[in-house]
Amino acid sequence: MSDAALVTPVTRPAFARASAPMRSGARAMLPMVAAYAPFGLLVGAAVARSDQPWAAWLATWTIYSGAAHLAVLDVLGSGAGVVGAVLVGLTVNARLVAYSASMAPDWRSASVGRRALVGLALTDAPWALANDAPGDARARRASYAGAALVLWFAWPALVTCGALLGPLFSELPAARLLPGLTLGIMVVPHLRHRPGLAAATTAAATAVVCAPLPAGTALMASAVTGALAAVLVDRSSS
Repeated sequence: MSDAALVTPVTRPAFARASAPMRSGARAMLPMVAAYAPFGLLVGAAVARSDQPWAAWLATWTIYSGAAHLAVLDVLGSGAGVVGAVLVGLTVNARLVAYSASMAPDWRSASVGRRALVGLALTDAPWALANDAPGDARARRASYAGAALVLWFAWPALVTCGALLGPLFSELPAARLLPGLTLGIMVVPHLRHRPGLAAATTAAATAVVCAPLPAGTALMASAVTGALAAVLVDRSSS
């Protein structure tokens, strides 16, 4: 009997079991990509309107957050300067610190290189899907990897399509509502908890007040006030 015959029956089932959570995460991300599509087109339209569209398009990978990317482009378009844009981008992405903290126990045993890749691809949808994935830490890591890999390729493609179709898409009356609607998909499962409900309610009220402002500025204000409300409610409950 050959060595291959001895190894194959053992390794193939083991590989299938190890890759199943990754495939599950990738499949779970596909409907999320469809939900993100209008938002990606809107960000792409903002890229097309930028004074430096190539630099704005390359920021799709360096910022890797639709809300932060849109806010940065709005601030730069208003003439506030690079420093103001950086501060706005960091403020909108401050939520990623909380995501990282919640994922730390599962990734503590992973190599530094893998943790660095996780940080590069960290955003709302992969985190939410992996956080709710069944199984142990290894399964959640694999689920996150599958979801993040799909979004890593899909999101730039959506932004690129939006940049090419920007003039047509940005004129739609409902286009300005898309960032909030897309992010709202991620919020709905958390409404059963008091901090999540406080964050959503406060952010929605802020969005109404800030409706006359640019989309990026309104998103930043909603994110900050919603996060503060969640922190206050969580501390009072504790």
